[in-house]
Amino acid sequence: MTLKAELERFRSTRAVTLAIVSGLAQEQMDYSPGAAKWSAGELVDHMLLAEKMYRDELTQFIKLKRAGSEPVISRTFADMNVSIAYIPRSLLPFLDLPFTVFNMFVPNSVREFLMRNRLIPAQNPRAATPRKGRPASELRDELVSSLKETEELFVANSDLDYTEMIDRHPLMGANNALQLLRLLSFHEQRHQSQISEVLNNLKSVRSILRCEPGNRLTNRHGNQQMKR
Repeated sequence: MTLKAELERFRSTRAVTLAIVSGLAQEQMDYSPGAAKWSAGELVDHMLLAEKMYRDELTQFIKLKRAGSEPVISRTFADMNVSIAYIPRSLLPFLDLPFTVFNMFVPNSVREFLMRNRLIPAQNPRAATPRKGRPASELRDELVSSLKETEELFVANSDLDYTEMIDRHPLMGANNALQLLRLLSFHEQRHQSQISEVLNNLKSVRSILRCEPGNRLTNRHGNQQMKR
C-alpha cells in the first residue's frame, strides 16, 4: 500500500462520482425515493462531509507528528458515532469495549468489503449528516475542490510516513492514514451505487407518470414538478 496508489484510487473513484452526477438537473439531485431515503444530492453531500472528516483527522495526525508526538488518535463512539443501523445511538457509549475487542479478530479485508458493499446497513455519524437541497452545481464544484484539498494536504507533507499515523475506533478498528484513505474510496463507491439506484427509481416514476396524464412529481421539499 503506497500513497501514490491510494491517491490514484481516490481520484479514480471521484471521477466516477463526477461522471454519475454530471449534467443532473436540480430536480434529479433533489429527488428522494422515500421519506427516510437520501436524495442523490444528499448522498453527494454526505460523501463530501465524510471526506472533510477524514481531512481533519489527517491534519491532526500531521500536527502531532510535526510536534514530535506519537501520531496516534483513539476515538470512541462519543467522538464519532458511526455504527451499524438499528443500534440506538443512546447505546453506543456502552459498546466501545465490546466492539474494540471484537475488531481485534476482524481482518482489514473484511472491514473494507463491508465498507464497499451495502450488505449491512450503516448508521452515519452525525457530523456527516447531509444537508438537503444544496445546488447541484455547488455540489459538483465541491467534488472537484475537495479532492484537490485532500491531494494538496498529502503532497505538502510527503516527507512524513503516513503508515505511522494510526486511528483507532471501536467499529472501524485500527487503521493508518493510508488505510483510512482506502476506506474513504470504498465508502464513496458504496454510495455511488446508491445514487444510481435513486436515479433509476426516478426514471421508473417518470415512466409511470407519463402513462397517467395530469400527474405531477413532488420532490422532498413539497414542490410539485411537471413530468418530463
